[in-house]
Amino acid sequence: MKAGKLRTLRGQIEVTGGGVARKNIIISDGLINHGLKIKDFEIWSDFVSVGAGRITNGILSLDTIPSGTNMNAADNSQFAWAFSSTGAGGEFQSPRTIIDPEHIVNRDLYLTMDQTTNGVYNYLIRAQVVELSDDEAIITIIKETSQA
Repeated sequence: MKAGKLRTLRGQIEVTGGGVARKNIIISDGLINHGLKIKDFEIWSDFVSVGAGRITNGILSLDTIPSGTNMNAADNSQFAWAFSSTGAGGEFQSPRTIIDPEHIVNRDLYLTMDQTTNGVYNYLIRAQVVELSDDEAIITIIKETSQA
């Protein structure tokens, strides 16, 4: 695997009724020998409301996540999780992000917000471009589709 330049992906996702939103950030270009290794993943609200309770749960995955299987480390398609909360009294849980450093995105990349307070959220993903050999690309695809 040959490491290349850094790439930044950023945008917004809107969570509406039911506290769930899904967004396909990268759509496969068919070039399986080019991938991204996620280095950092952040999510934050587009506004700050004092004294209001707020929950933020974001998941990066290589496939869509069905409802009811949120933040599941046993699901090989999921590889990064970001979460934080603010209580109604202003208590604050610092944002936390967990990233599996071994996952490489070489096809689709999805962002799922689940059990999240309705609103608009910003995301920022920093990734390193990697060039994969044919064997590494095949192993990456098998890893993302295999069951734990």
